[in-house]
Amino acid sequence: MWEKTSQPRILCVSIYDELGEMVTNYAQQYGVTVDIYKGGIYNNGHIHALENQDKYDVIISQAGTALAIQRMVKIPVVSIQITAKDIIEIMQEAWNAHKEVLCINYESDISKDIDAIASLSCKGSFHQIVYRSSSEFNSIIENLGNYTHDVGVIGFGGCVVQKADEYGLPYYLVRSSGENIRQAVLAARNITEQHIKEKARARRLNNIINYSIGGILSVGSNNTVTICNLPAKQMLKLTGRKVLGTDINAPDAPPEIRMFLEDGDYTVDKLVSCSGKSYVMNRVPIRVRDHHQETIITFQELSKIQKTEVQARIQLAHKGLVAKYQFRDIVCAEGEMTEMLAEAKRFAKGDASILIEGESGTGKELLAQSIHNSSNRKKGPFVAVNCAALPEQLLESELFGYDEGAFTGARKGGKAGMFEMAHKGTLFLDEISEMTQANQVRLLRALQEKEIFRVGGDRVVNIDVRIIAASNRDLFRMASEGLFRRDLYFRLNILPLHIPPLRERKDNIPLLIAHFAAKRRRFDIAKKAKKFPPAVLEALNQHNWPGNVRELENVLDRIFTLDDGSEPFEDLLLRIITRHRQWQHARQRQTTAPDGSLTVPVGSMAAMERYILEAELQKYNGNKKALADALGISRVTVWKKFKEYGQQETAAAQDARA
Repeated sequence: MWEKTSQPRILCVSIYDELGEMVTNYAQQYGVTVDIYKGGIYNNGHIHALENQDKYDVIISQAGTALAIQRMVKIPVVSIQITAKDIIEIMQEAWNAHKEVLCINYESDISKDIDAIASLSCKGSFHQIVYRSSSEFNSIIENLGNYTHDVGVIGFGGCVVQKADEYGLPYYLVRSSGENIRQAVLAARNITEQHIKEKARARRLNNIINYSIGGILSVGSNNTVTICNLPAKQMLKLTGRKVLGTDINAPDAPPEIRMFLEDGDYTVDKLVSCSGKSYVMNRVPIRVRDHHQETIITFQELSKIQKTEVQARIQLAHKGLVAKYQFRDIVCAEGEMTEMLAEAKRFAKGDASILIEGESGTGKELLAQSIHNSSNRKKGPFVAVNCAALPEQLLESELFGYDEGAFTGARKGGKAGMFEMAHKGTLFLDEISEMTQANQVRLLRALQEKEIFRVGGDRVVNIDVRIIAASNRDLFRMASEGLFRRDLYFRLNILPLHIPPLRERKDNIPLLIAHFAAKRRRFDIAKKAKKFPPAVLEALNQHNWPGNVRELENVLDRIFTLDDGSEPFEDLLLRIITRHRQWQHARQRQTTAPDGSLTVPVGSMAAMERYILEAELQKYNGNKKALADALGISRVTVWKKFKEYGQQETAAAQDARA
């Protein structure tokens, strides 16, 4: 099949040889391609144009041939102009040589003009014969032999000249000026370029419409369908049916279109049911000067929107919202811990909220990620947020998101919150005991209604999220004392899990050492860990590990760093563990007097303040909320203080390096 290029394609039906040559020359100057067909109506030039019009953007011809082609084809036809001057000049030439002039011409406006020009000139006898078809032309030619040789024959095409020459009659060809030919070629080029642009624009619009995700319908003011794209046909099961041009009120018209159109009023995000399916529909009437022109309707299946939303959430998950750990990553020996894990695996199969309780460093997030990766939501995102790490207002906006302009500094366009990011997945709320009462209320509503409002927003956002909460404090006691909402506690504590501290499962320590050693590719140590000498095991078991598994991992990092082969690993392990225990005991004796009072070394006010806060924080196992309550100050103040201490340490380290 012939394929049109992006370059303009022009056909010239040349009624005489010189015309085709001049058109070709001018076309080269303008950088366009022209195909030449020699012959006018007598040589079926008009038929050739009709049969090949799909290959071209525009056709050039002259006189009656141009008119005949124009009546037959659908593409633009440029007629090369013949001026009165061109006609008068050739008539005068013929009259100067002959008493009688015969003009053979195709019926057109030019034929009428020639009679008027001839009557004004009055130079001699003039006769014009007009034909309307090739058969009439043939009949005229057959009678040429009846004319004397003193007759000059005027024609506009090569066919007349040829036939006159065959009968020995003098002939005169009416030619267009070079300027008129140039103007015709230029006009053809401009038409083709515009034509190509319009086709490209139409093709682009057509592709946009047909390859749109949703269905698109357009109904004109006369109630006829003007647009019905492929998705619309597929969704409404109209594939193979003629829809365009259909009167929607006709008996055989698709009733779905009438249903979508309704009264034609402006509608956005309307949920409608059609043929047993739910669609989200937009309807926009188009008016020009208060006159209704058409109505544009877009719609999409609700199920596909939901599927797309899930896929988007999955893509977000691939950007970092993923759970890295599995149950196989949790190291433990037989006992209470294995029983808890067996129960957690069963909990993972459900969808109810889970509450994980355990001291800091026991691996609550590790367990939460393992549950997520064993659940039906494993392909969805895993979003974790530490409720103690953010001030109240910031936590609210992070959890629930915010709309543009909700507060000073709000991001343009707003921001999705953790709930929205965790849609179809799991939201892990660590240290939930530190959440303020106000945020507890909002969280409770989100869990009950399965919907949220963004901060500063006025639109409900539906969510499908599983909650896994964690706390290093006794939430039941806090709820009993009014420090935590009872209704929220019972909403979270549907599936409870308790991770025992490391001091209650010290038989796990050799396994954990082997695990961390293998993690750091210290396989030689991993093999030794299960066969430690009694002295090493005794030292490990003597320590209560208040920081639990995290403390053990930190100590091991110190040991692996110092293990340079200068002493046996067991000796190094024993020495570091012993020193670590002694340091902790000394620290406790320094900070706490027998009566519970605190001895503070003399220094600057800032240094003493820091000493007090750090010492008291140890008493509360790193719980800043409990520390704030004990000291009678806000949690935000405590959080800011420790943030300042961290910045000071960073600055001091930089100064030391400098």
